Amino acid sequence: MLTPRDFPATRASLLAALRDGPGAPGWREFFEYYAPAVYRVARMRALDKHDADDIVQQVMLSITRHIDGFNYDRDRGQFRQWVRRIAENKINDYRRRRSKVTAALRDDLPGEQVDVESLWDAQWRLQDILFCLDEVAADFAPRRVEAFRLYVMEDISAAEVAERLGMTVGHVYVTRTQIINRIRERMACLEQDTER
Repeated sequence: MLTPRDFPATRASLLAALRDGPGAPGWREFFEYYAPAVYRVARMRALDKHDADDIVQQVMLSITRHIDGFNYDRDRGQFRQWVRRIAENKINDYRRRRSKVTAALRDDLPGEQVDVESLWDAQWRLQDILFCLDEVAADFAPRRVEAFRLYVMEDISAAEVAERLGMTVGHVYVTRTQIINRIRERMACLEQDTER
């Protein structure tokens, strides 16, 4: 069995690595964990792919510039909340810079009617689940991980997944249950870890 890497909880060691600058080893881990959620939220807030990528870059640059001033205080919230505030500020700045006509058109899009708090909570949770799936994937055969991905994440029927991968439908169901249980175990560990 492969040894899983540590969860990317934003511990003091990761914060210290971020303070060492963008070339520090912790930055890649930080980027791989936080950037996808920022990107997805930007897309859900009706930004196109290019603009969402730009928001991610702006957020990372802002964190680079301001990490020395960040002091974790449990009473003020998690590091994630700080990242979220930066991202929301960048998204809102972008929207203010757009022309009034474009803003009026975009404000009518369904993606704008979402509760921002719920949107961020859902994206952080999804990021945690994806991280945990990546961790547990090392403990399962690639075909089983692919069956899980197709059945659970892409919502393809169990019968079609079984046919594509040369499995039985029952094996697809068992795989789903086993991987979900392992993800839940990892999620419990992640939630018990230090504040993110």
